[in-house]
Amino acid sequence: MTGAQTSPNVCAGPFGAVYDFYIERDWLMRLIGRVVWGIDASVLYRSMEAISRAGDGATILDVPCGGGVALRALRPDQDVRYTAVDVSEKMLERAERRAKRRSLSQVEFAVADMRALPFGNSEADLVVCYSGLHMLDDPEPAVRELARCLKPGGELVGTTFLAEGSRRQRALFELDRRSGNPTPPRRDDLRHWLHEAGIADVMIEPERGFAMFRGRKRTE
Repeated sequence: MTGAQTSPNVCAGPFGAVYDFYIERDWLMRLIGRVVWGIDASVLYRSMEAISRAGDGATILDVPCGGGVALRALRPDQDVRYTAVDVSEKMLERAERRAKRRSLSQVEFAVADMRALPFGNSEADLVVCYSGLHMLDDPEPAVRELARCLKPGGELVGTTFLAEGSRRQRALFELDRRSGNPTPPRRDDLRHWLHEAGIADVMIEPERGFAMFRGRKRTE
């Protein structure tokens, strides 16, 4: 998946096709996560239940949507407004093809930087953000934007790599850093950004490696 970033988006190239293949297969994604990164990738799929349980009339923003992996959690008959957003038109094309294969006619698509979303304040009931924050040099503005778009009481759910991880993960991201790519956020920084953006009841788990984060927009 992609976010606004200064480094090239490898997922928009040939690697993206491979990524789209294995991320659709839970067992293969879990295997690659464990062997390559030393992580438990199953949190990605568990977090998507928030999409499945969204009620009739809900507005859902998927930012960044990448190739549309989260669409697996959306039912063709689910009466929601679902907008898939990505900074890459190539990724949106992949997501649109996936939506058509799944007969998801309720999905809309938008090209946008996740740090400057073209939506009004308090517009969404649910915002999902899968593997976008660790693609940014400075994720904090993106966290503020995601929270801004949420209605009071609305839910934010996402996944990200954390700076705290296995020795293997840290070594891989150190190689990326030397190539000029972003490094993942620290867990405490992410918690602070979410709190400052108005997200309450923040949960980040596990505390290392690849984590799911979630919380709700404060109502006061």
